[in-house]
Amino acid sequence: MSNELSIYNDENAKETMIGTLTNDKVTMFTSMSAQTVDEKKALFNAMNNPQKRVADMIGKEIAIRDVFVESVDMVNEETGEVTIAPRIVLVDVKGVSYQCVSTGIFSALKKMFQIFGMPTWENGIKTEVAQIQKGKRNILTLRVI
Repeated sequence: MSNELSIYNDENAKETMIGTLTNDKVTMFTSMSAQTVDEKKALFNAMNNPQKRVADMIGKEIAIRDVFVESVDMVNEETGEVTIAPRIVLVDVKGVSYQCVSTGIFSALKKMFQIFGMPTWENGIKTEVAQIQKGKRNILTLRVI
């Protein structure tokens, strides 16, 4: 019995899927330590199954302890154009994870990293989720409080 994926009839599709699963050039960043089994479980769950949406936290506080970021393909429904966007998971000091796909949050995090250093921030950086309007778009951002 082979561990190889066998659900694809098309050899090219099979190779693409295997390459995607084993690609060491996947664009991801995490500040979470994943040494113990419990830490690995916490990281996996934050990556794969975040508990809340950042958009539901507008006007509310998140004390950010850790961050996970990966690049994802986004398809413009009107034009069909594919662009790369940052998918972000913020993890607070209680271990609650918050997900968004947001260039505004990504930009805010880059600035936070420059000013506060790289996470893990043991005591958390208290932030308030905000939404600003830019043209016809609403953009999520963070305010340090």
